[in-house]
Amino acid sequence: MSLQRVLTYLCRPATLEHYKAAMVLSGAGDALGYRNKLWEYNESGPAIHQEVKELGGLRNISVELPHWPVSDDTVLHLATAEGLATGEVKMKEDPFNLSHLNFSLLGKTGEELLHEVAARYVEGMKDMDGRAPGPSSIWGVSQLKPGEEGGFRVPYNDQGTGCGAAMRSMCIGLR
Repeated sequence: MSLQRVLTYLCRPATLEHYKAAMVLSGAGDALGYRNKLWEYNESGPAIHQEVKELGGLRNISVELPHWPVSDDTVLHLATAEGLATGEVKMKEDPFNLSHLNFSLLGKTGEELLHEVAARYVEGMKDMDGRAPGPSSIWGVSQLKPGEEGGFRVPYNDQGTGCGAAMRSMCIGLR
């Protein structure tokens, strides 16, 4: 394959299908790694590999409810995505050109957007039954006051641990 062809392939615009696939695969990977709280904090790779083998191998695992729920990270990743997706779709100048490039998402920006994401996080924390949010997540979301001035800001937590911020931010790059 020529370099030009590779660059053309890599530089094509992302579609709604790409976005959906990224979100679904992120959640599926999270559910697999979480395994209903059994693997999230298991530090033994060999033990997890043995359990996968006992389950018939990765190809034989059917990641579905009720035995493979998503973790708190996917719930809050969805909150991030939903907050970022708020807004309305408007036609651009030429209403007769129906190409996908002729629409624009006039979403929230700036502090309005940050308040929206904060509100989605507060709501998302209500869906933690059976999940294992860490103390940093619980404390951080408890500090959010969406709608109040600066209510999307959380003081720096020098005792914070985990990787929840990374788990919940992939969709930012998709916006």
